[in-house]
Amino acid sequence: MSLFFQLFAGVPMDEMGTFPLVPLGCWLFPIGIYLLIIGFRFGMDKQNSRFVIVRYGWIQKWWKHYFLRNLWNGVFAAVCLLALFKIIDLFTLQKFTGNLKEILTIFVLWTVHAMTLSALFLLLETLKIKKLIPAVILLIEGFTFLSGFHFRKSAKYMFGVWGMYVQSDLYEGMYGFSMISVMLAQVIIIIICYRLGSYLLKGKEVEGV
Repeated sequence: MSLFFQLFAGVPMDEMGTFPLVPLGCWLFPIGIYLLIIGFRFGMDKQNSRFVIVRYGWIQKWWKHYFLRNLWNGVFAAVCLLALFKIIDLFTLQKFTGNLKEILTIFVLWTVHAMTLSALFLLLETLKIKKLIPAVILLIEGFTFLSGFHFRKSAKYMFGVWGMYVQSDLYEGMYGFSMISVMLAQVIIIIICYRLGSYLLKGKEVEGV
């Protein structure tokens, strides 16, 4: 099994009979790297936020620009991270592994999931818990996955498995989640994060951002 598949495909259903410590660790490892990357990028944006808000003249207008720009920056970071590990596979294995459809599906599922994590990160920034955000998101990811692990029939409804290709109906036809439904649910979460963040910032002074 390639490194790319181990890190980004998720925890297979045949690993769910025993506590999947190693597969779960492999899954959370690139997510942790991703959170560090976007946290650094968002922090750089925040340094100039007061000047930018003055230019926009309205904090909610700034929020729309800030949210959308960093959401797309998160997409770029996710694709770069996926591509990096696929390139590492090519160099270490000296051959192309996996079929193209499978690889593209992993790219799409993981990137959409990463976008949702970015949206949650941006929302949590409005709550003034910046230092705890990566830990909170990893906790949500791990807790919802483990909930599905303990209550197997509900696994497909758990946020923590939604980016996992091996938990999708394309890989596991009988018990896997519907890719379309899961991606639609994550788009809804992103919209909710944007709207809720706009509401939380409403009426705040520039100094409070």
